[in-house]
Amino acid sequence: MFMNILIIVFVLGISYAWMIRGMFSSLLHLLCVIVAGALAFAFWEPLALLLIGMSPERGFLSFIESIAWGTALVLPFAIELLLLRLITDRAVSGNISNNKVVDYIGGGVCGVATASLTAGILVLGIGSMRVSTNFLGYQPLWYSAERSTGAGSLVKADSLWLPVDKIVATMYGNLSTGAMSTAEPLNKWYPELTLTGFASRVSPGDGGGRNALSPDDFKIKSTYTVGSTNGSDSVSELLKDVTNDQTQRYLDINSEPVSKGHIAGYVIEFEPSAKERGEKGGQLIVSNGQYRLLVEDSSGDTQTVFPIATISESSQTGQFGRWRFDANDVFITSVGGKSRVQMAFEYVIPSGFSPIALYLKNIRVDTASMPKAIEYTGTSGRDSVVLSGAILKGDAGARVLNTENMVTYDPTTTQGLVRRNSKIGEMMSTQVARRGMTLNSENEVVDGIGSYSIKTDVGRDNAPQSRKLRVSEYAPKSKQVIIRVEVSAETEFSLFSEAARDAAMDVPLLLIDTNGNEYEAIGYEYADSKDFKIRYTPGSTLGGLEDTPNLSRSRSDQTLIILFIVTTQIEISHFAIGDLGVVEFVPPFESKGR
Repeated sequence: MFMNILIIVFVLGISYAWMIRGMFSSLLHLLCVIVAGALAFAFWEPLALLLIGMSPERGFLSFIESIAWGTALVLPFAIELLLLRLITDRAVSGNISNNKVVDYIGGGVCGVATASLTAGILVLGIGSMRVSTNFLGYQPLWYSAERSTGAGSLVKADSLWLPVDKIVATMYGNLSTGAMSTAEPLNKWYPELTLTGFASRVSPGDGGGRNALSPDDFKIKSTYTVGSTNGSDSVSELLKDVTNDQTQRYLDINSEPVSKGHIAGYVIEFEPSAKERGEKGGQLIVSNGQYRLLVEDSSGDTQTVFPIATISESSQTGQFGRWRFDANDVFITSVGGKSRVQMAFEYVIPSGFSPIALYLKNIRVDTASMPKAIEYTGTSGRDSVVLSGAILKGDAGARVLNTENMVTYDPTTTQGLVRRNSKIGEMMSTQVARRGMTLNSENEVVDGIGSYSIKTDVGRDNAPQSRKLRVSEYAPKSKQVIIRVEVSAETEFSLFSEAARDAAMDVPLLLIDTNGNEYEAIGYEYADSKDFKIRYTPGSTLGGLEDTPNLSRSRSDQTLIILFIVTTQIEISHFAIGDLGVVEFVPPFESKGR
């Protein structure tokens, strides 16, 4: 409702402003708007990727990522329009005077076109930013209303009274294959341009999740198909699985059922940097809106397809499952503490269509660059590798460690150096902790980086008596345990030891379990005679030793503890720095606790 009113007011206001300026001036401005819009779409993808790459993980400027896709469209449009106006004003310094009626009518028509195109680009741009899924009451994409025929399917929904976003999408889409045709036409890669920004905002908390990724945040491990790729199989039969033989109800983006086709699956490995940040940090949360597929038919027409299911590790350690997107607001969350998360996304490919691109929060990956698909003739073959987890393993093998100087330790005798608990090394007050740290309602640290004075800020003597005002613990998620590994100069795990002294500064610090799963360091605690420094960032792993405070052999007052989050009920076998094995735990170190 509010969006409609704003658009009408904006269009009427701009139209009137150009109507009274006359037909020639209004026409000239309209031409500038059309050209500026075309250039903005031409730069849209590369500029968005540039902005995402520039956005820091933390700090004030970290918001750039959340507005990158919108800013990359609106900002170039505004700058290019301003430059074009300056050029045309220089080149054409005078106006042409017409009959007043002609000026008003012609100026008004051009003004309406100018206002509609400008408003459409603004709607598309703002819609691509991290705003609520009910922002100003406009939802161009939403779950199917007919629960009996397609619960959970994302379909085209609202339309503006004056559909300025559709006008822009249609106009520039047609221009990209017509008068302004390019080798990479907008019409092909973004057939539902009005929906792409909104789709990336479908996330928990009414659009509160991350709406953008970097190309470095993931990789396609493998692909597979279920059913015949000639599209002769019944989709209703393919929408069953071993855990639920009821047919999943599914509608395509146009609210139409799909009777014939096959299923395409994509196994994706997400880097630690793909996880949520802040209070949700340390977990990967996916929806069926943020990971869409583009399919093409023999005539070159394209269509957007949203996933029907996700395959991932279940809450039971070592077990896997296939989770359907069969209801509103189904969000799949990674479990445990593995640094890299593997998930598979499945899509219904209608008969006559084939996939050409996968979009992960708007990052486009051409299917031509992906591994050759493994073929499953039916759901039973797929289901067998789902339950074992083999479908997620792809071709990647376990890390091969350099064990030349690696030492062996019995963890039962090194509990002072390797500890399982979520206690912070120093107590502090909530007032002190909030200088850099984010706390939950229980005064537990959920995220942050801080530096504090040993003398005035931290320690039992400086901590308040009331537990309600005291901060002394971290807040790992369910099925997660914090492991603390001390690497101070005088310890057996010292970074100055023969096993670790040749470690590179820019490779991850790792705990590795007996199944080969890796857990990258998510923080540290550092203390000396003056300062206590802490980093606890579940959604952002350490890049390596370069991200930790420096230790010196000449100082005896330094303590450095590396923090890891691991999955509960697993066994840790190694501590490594990149491919350099530092410690092997014999017997393996069992994770227990929260």
